[in-house]
Amino acid sequence: MTQDRLGSPPRVAATIATFNRRDRLRQCVSAMLAQTEPLDEVIVVDNSSSDGTEAMVAEEFPSVRLVRMAENTGAAGGFAAGLEAAVSSGNAWVWVFNDDDIPEPDALAKMLKVASTLPPSTGIIGCARRDGAGNPYGLGLRWRHRHIPVPPTDPAGPPIPVDVVTFSGTLVSSELVRQVGVPKREFFMMLEDLDYCLRVRDAGWHIYVLPQQLVTAFAMGSEGVTPPWRGYYQTRNHLAMTLERRSAPELAWWLSRTLRFCVGALRSGDRPGTRIRLRILGAWHAIRGVSGRTVPPAAN
Repeated sequence: MTQDRLGSPPRVAATIATFNRRDRLRQCVSAMLAQTEPLDEVIVVDNSSSDGTEAMVAEEFPSVRLVRMAENTGAAGGFAAGLEAAVSSGNAWVWVFNDDDIPEPDALAKMLKVASTLPPSTGIIGCARRDGAGNPYGLGLRWRHRHIPVPPTDPAGPPIPVDVVTFSGTLVSSELVRQVGVPKREFFMMLEDLDYCLRVRDAGWHIYVLPQQLVTAFAMGSEGVTPPWRGYYQTRNHLAMTLERRSAPELAWWLSRTLRFCVGALRSGDRPGTRIRLRILGAWHAIRGVSGRTVPPAAN
């Protein structure tokens, strides 16, 4: 077991947020249990799945701790519940996953080895990822009143300081969670990781990303032509975050970005009226302070 700065092994839990992806979840959990650096705990947060997920976990993975939500709380609620469960049971690090993220067998070992060399103010550690076809995702973002992608770099290079990473095979410090809290449940989904990372940065914590690809992220549901309801949550949560931060440059960027999305909807020909209507509704709800699961994901 990799040693922490005090010389004792850090407890590490993996948390997986899932909703109606039983078969993909099975692959994810199997990859967790096959890590060369054994996890102290694996926690599955089931967002009230109806596909037999609860029974599958109980029957096939009896060592896994299942947190069953009474209703679908989205990615934001699933991540929040997983972090709270892992921190409450005494883990030093929480390895945060979607149900369609598959880590390499030595991913945790490599990430913990790097974690022991980073400054004590490090609160989040991400890693390079690939999609199901092997294409690389971005390494992360820097934030200058808007997001700026981090350019590709040598996979064998050192960890890169960034401002924002995605919750996808990401190590989160329990000390950070105790100080900053968890992602905002009221976001339901979309931009909960951006908001959280900026809160972490503003609280004085640092974020790094390993340039080596250690996770395959299938990103089911967020690739290709996305459904209109995702635009609602993206617009609403982004504006809500921007209004809370009281930043005029960030507000200008939100407006520019939203207009570009609306123009893109008109050009796409795929339900442009529905897409624009839901983005306008999202903006109105953000201004009024409406949050939570307001537009059912399957409705559009």
